[in-house]
Amino acid sequence: MEQKVYAFIQRHQLIQKHTTILVGVSGGPDSIALLHFLKKLSSNWDLNLVAVTVDHQLRNEESAEDCQFVKEICRDWEIPCVTRAVDVRQYQKEKSVSEEVAARELRYSVYQELMHAENADVLALGHHADDQIETLVMRMARIGTSNALKGIPVRRNFAGGEIIRPLLGVTKNNILAYLEKYQLSYRVDKTNADEAYTRNYYRKNVVPLLKEKNPGIHETIQTLSETLSQDEQYLQAQAAEMVEKIVEFRENNREICFAAEAFLELPQALQRRAFHLILNYLYGTLPKDLSYIHEVNFFDLLRRRNGSSSLDFPLRLQMTNIYGQIYLQFGHQPSTKLAHSSLLTVPGEVLLSDGTKIEASMVKETPAENEAIFVFPSDSISLPLHIRVRKAGDRMSVRGLNGSKKLKDIFINAKIPKSLRDNWPIIVDDKGVILWVVGLKKAETAQNGKGLNIKLEYSSRR
Repeated sequence: MEQKVYAFIQRHQLIQKHTTILVGVSGGPDSIALLHFLKKLSSNWDLNLVAVTVDHQLRNEESAEDCQFVKEICRDWEIPCVTRAVDVRQYQKEKSVSEEVAARELRYSVYQELMHAENADVLALGHHADDQIETLVMRMARIGTSNALKGIPVRRNFAGGEIIRPLLGVTKNNILAYLEKYQLSYRVDKTNADEAYTRNYYRKNVVPLLKEKNPGIHETIQTLSETLSQDEQYLQAQAAEMVEKIVEFRENNREICFAAEAFLELPQALQRRAFHLILNYLYGTLPKDLSYIHEVNFFDLLRRRNGSSSLDFPLRLQMTNIYGQIYLQFGHQPSTKLAHSSLLTVPGEVLLSDGTKIEASMVKETPAENEAIFVFPSDSISLPLHIRVRKAGDRMSVRGLNGSKKLKDIFINAKIPKSLRDNWPIIVDDKGVILWVVGLKKAETAQNGKGLNIKLEYSSRR
């Protein structure tokens, strides 16, 4: 293992001589092997090592015993050791995050504090090649962008210095063999066997199958991760230049605007990254309920050529397309003024100015309909859907009737007051076909589609 780790450090220039290294040590096999390796390296390289161990207080006495074990190891090896205890349970309640996220955020907060306190140049962590495989496979299963395949970075900026991971070039078996060679003891976290944790499931059930087919997959994965990381850095830089050229920032950077045509002229790879740069800039910290659906909706709205339409993002960020000029800004109530067409994404919802909403979703079954629910096959219409008000001469094919019917007659027959007709919500598909005069009449659509059904529901927001 020593030769592989040393070569990895040299290839990536992770450690310079005469530096201070903060080492994250949990007491487990990976961090103990890392600390021992750096201790051996320190005498020739004049390294100043400081170990830090964090008690997450999740396993009662075992957590405290892990910290005590690390302190005793560091005493025997004459390495300064700093211990910190954090309250993960309380942080979970305050931030409404998972146990894993809470533990990680608190742990890195401690690392950041000590990087400054110890005047450290780098923080060394014990992630290894098997961790890299697990990370990439997990991300591939739930994230549909190439950015996810960057995996765990070999190095990244952190707290005025860098985080480095010298063991990414070696496997868990390499580490265990190293520990056995030097007869090093370590602690075992029993929760690592609990498959309720996503990473543990992949570690026990997925990664062994991949290694069986390709024993050298850790090298393949690490090369892929490094290559994609380099590509991503270049593309991000290009996207940043693009944003600077075509995007105008207004009102203390709480509003931006740009021409849709100029945005769409650039390569799609840069468009996607520019979209995320814009959101990062506006939000600062991205909201948890932001998803890839918002990206799809963003580009759908971006391509609209006529009229005015809008789209709501989390935390009252609204995007508006006014004849090809795009605006994103905070502070608007997420309401739809039906003077113009509004995009109704699937899935998604539109809040109307009277306090009601129309929600669209994809469903496998065909739920029961009523005046407020309309269900039809997704392949029977042209997406995306839109909400608009009536136009002169509007007609629709009404379910159960032969031929078409004027919307004017539908309103008259339903005894809808004239004062309400001009702002009555009407759902149309992308070809302008009227599907639903909400609460009044539904269009005749194919009943036996091959794909999923679209369910539209009209309801009060309260």
